[in-house]
Amino acid sequence: MKLQKTFFLSIISLFIVSCGANKIVYPTQFEYNANPQLILDEFIPYIELQGYKVLNKNDTRMTLRNQNGFYTAEYLETDWMNSGVFDEPSGKEFIIKQKVWIILDSNQISVETVFGFMDGEEMVVFDSAPDELYKVVNALPEGLKQMIVSKAL
Repeated sequence: MKLQKTFFLSIISLFIVSCGANKIVYPTQFEYNANPQLILDEFIPYIELQGYKVLNKNDTRMTLRNQNGFYTAEYLETDWMNSGVFDEPSGKEFIIKQKVWIILDSNQISVETVFGFMDGEEMVVFDSAPDELYKVVNALPEGLKQMIVSKAL
């Protein structure tokens, strides 16, 4: 009985420790007060200063549909960027793509981060990251959020 109890506690402890090693990366959302064009003019140079290449600088307006109907947003998408962080089991370098929606109807900004690595021709995508990668992945959304606050946009 004591052996079973020790084994059970060991398994639970291992599960808790292994789950705590990675952080789940959620889309970041925050509000803005300024003109969306002003925000775009501020965001594009900042994103590029962080090492990303914005793919659609001159074509940002899009109309999207959700369960409540249509809404308009300014949309920025980056090219894949090397993170400098490697996946331990595979030895492959993580790459990161950022997607930014400035929603015009609700004054909300949403930043989605996609990251993973290439395994031959196939992209392996993750939704949780080890601490070192989490810092790199989360740097742009946090920087954009701080820019909104500090510049009162």
